[in-house]
Amino acid sequence: MTSSRRFLLLFTVSALVLIGVVLATDLDSRGWHRGTPAANAGTVIAGQTESMVLQFPDALASQIKRKPTLLVYFSPTCPHCQHVQPELNALSERLGRTADVVGIAGGRATQGQINVYAQEYNVPYDIIPDTMRDIGTILGIRSTPSALLVQRVDDGFEVVDAFYPYSPGYDAFVEGRIAGDPFAAFREGEFQGTNVCATCHTEEAASYGLSHHSLAWNTLVKHEETTNDKCTSCHVTGAGLPTGWDGSATSDLVNVGCESCHSAGGPHDGQRVEPQSTCESCHDADHSIAFTYEKGLPLIDHYRASAMDDATYREARTALYEGTAPRTLLAFEDGAFVGSDQCQSCHESEHAWWKDSPHGQAMATLSKPEVVAEHPDAANNVACVSCHASPTRSGPPPSELAGFKTDESVGCESCHGPGERHVAAGGGSDNIEGLGESCPVCVLEAICTSCHTQAWDPEWDLDTRLPAVHHGG
Repeated sequence: MTSSRRFLLLFTVSALVLIGVVLATDLDSRGWHRGTPAANAGTVIAGQTESMVLQFPDALASQIKRKPTLLVYFSPTCPHCQHVQPELNALSERLGRTADVVGIAGGRATQGQINVYAQEYNVPYDIIPDTMRDIGTILGIRSTPSALLVQRVDDGFEVVDAFYPYSPGYDAFVEGRIAGDPFAAFREGEFQGTNVCATCHTEEAASYGLSHHSLAWNTLVKHEETTNDKCTSCHVTGAGLPTGWDGSATSDLVNVGCESCHSAGGPHDGQRVEPQSTCESCHDADHSIAFTYEKGLPLIDHYRASAMDDATYREARTALYEGTAPRTLLAFEDGAFVGSDQCQSCHESEHAWWKDSPHGQAMATLSKPEVVAEHPDAANNVACVSCHASPTRSGPPPSELAGFKTDESVGCESCHGPGERHVAAGGGSDNIEGLGESCPVCVLEAICTSCHTQAWDPEWDLDTRLPAVHHGG
């Protein structure tokens, strides 16, 4: 067996997310699929199951002393290598006298490039060039950055662990291997990042990739709010906390990661925090619609991916990226739609404006000659009517025309939620969604784009459309 093939067998940490099909797809009391918590923990804790001793050329062998050494194979022009370099620098400093780090620059790197890289990224350890590429061949390198933890023994260099490729967050596992305890790197109150969690929690990590939490940072990028503290605090992990998000767009703590709910280090730092206590700190009345813990819990199903094959997983992930995935958390509370005429007695000017607005005339649009020519049965097609008329109550879209208020088109309650409790109480602000100045743009846009999709309204833009909805003011 060649060394490169053997290293594929040695790899225990990097292959994080393999989506398999499981037989049990029934849901538990939380609304989650059945799964295996920390399914890969046994492999990570056990470490290498096959002992391997390698022989290195003198240029490398002379750099390795009688203590564990992390060999980092990289390229000065590799953006992934550049991204992870600060982490490797900090790791080298933390290891101190207990272990060494040695850099190995790929064969195409010139000495000039190596020198510039070492200076620009403040590399604190020695770098040797792999000019003849013989080191890369022995190590079985397929990509950069990759790393190998070795220990000098009498007949060569024993492989302790392999990280192919080396990803952000793996410094924790290097420390754990060196200490002989996988949990040694978990220090109280210190954030590790989702990559560290994912190494043991493979099923949970795959399912996290299907959640809106995993793309929370993208929302800020889209709206150019990545420097707005009011927004970033709930779209990253550990904002404002020691070792938490540092303000960088390239930080491993962007997005709402595992530790946003489970606290820094999860329970592995010795301090368990009840996840429920953290939800409402971001999902408050100003940033969510009728949020409750019970409503949100099924949406963070930690084992949803376990019931999917690869094709289904890719489809779900693509829908998330393209913005077509369901936004169930923004659903209105359950209740009956009483109709826009019920709003008129208190909101006369708003009602008058609405009747002549595009929303108030939405059903009439389906009867226009140009629409009928292309979609003859549009006015009787539930798929069309669902965005041209309000339903009779909140919840999943009706499957029959009788479930829509076709006589009033898109009424007030399509945006403000069911008016049943509001009307019964004679008004009030806590029984209807006001969507006033305190409601952030992300919530408004999510409501609007449930119908104003890229497919049906490609030129739709919140910034230009929202001022038009002036409610007669």
